[in-house]
Amino acid sequence: MTHIPIKGYSTFDPLKHCIVGRGHTPEAIRRFFGNSRYTDPLIKVMDETEEDLTKLAMTLTGLGVQCYRPEAQSNIRPKSSPIAPRDHFCVLGEKLLIGKTVLGFGHILKQIEKTSIKMFLDSDVSSANMIRCGDHIHWDVHPSITKHNEEMIMDWVESQGYRVTVTRMGWHMDGVYSIIKPGVIVASQDFPDLENIYEGWDILRLGAVRCEVDEELQKIIGIRNPDAHNYDVNILSVDQNTCLLTSSNYDLRKFLDRHGVASLVIDFRHRAFWDNGIHCLTQDLYREGSLETYV
Repeated sequence: MTHIPIKGYSTFDPLKHCIVGRGHTPEAIRRFFGNSRYTDPLIKVMDETEEDLTKLAMTLTGLGVQCYRPEAQSNIRPKSSPIAPRDHFCVLGEKLLIGKTVLGFGHILKQIEKTSIKMFLDSDVSSANMIRCGDHIHWDVHPSITKHNEEMIMDWVESQGYRVTVTRMGWHMDGVYSIIKPGVIVASQDFPDLENIYEGWDILRLGAVRCEVDEELQKIIGIRNPDAHNYDVNILSVDQNTCLLTSSNYDLRKFLDRHGVASLVIDFRHRAFWDNGIHCLTQDLYREGSLETYV
């Protein structure tokens, strides 16, 4: 069996292998909610979610990226699905770090050499809060992580040759900023210390954009504060010259054009329901490149 290769040093190196998430099936919704008033609206969300994820995978395939999809789970809990692989995994160097076990990914993990997997279970290790930029990592440590686990993870990361900047905002940093290429960042207004980490870099700050969310469905799953999110900063770079966005933000696309970065818009209609953008919906498994110093 040919194994899926694992490698990744920076968020902007050429992407070659990638997981694209999956929501719930309509059958799973019917099984869980029966004939409730939520059933039909949720089925519509699931159908449109899969349409958009399929388009995302097809776009990546057209750009030369091998895509892998998790399996939808039939015995669902409303807030549990393999929609956002970014929240559970992180590739550092030639290791896939696993912070949480989530149903749906088993058949993908079986295609990866065991020696390429490093377990840090019940921790906050993920590429949602570990931003990779060559030999520098910005790790925002969640308050729930124990001191023992934090020290264990830090010891391992530093032993691999990385320098680590630690913050303790308790957020998913990929919802706060994305490194597009060396020297270029797109960010929200929420993290003023960003300029101190990436001194001298060109950083575009975008304001929050209100997301319309069905209040009934919001009770079940999804965003809690529609005014506090900006999915335009949640960007997937295919390489230093190409990235994927969830909407056609004029200021953002003008900024990217100025830096020679082509941007493709992949509509994710229910990003507010899932509280996820393009970066969240994916997990890079293999990017070309090597360990460089950028920061």
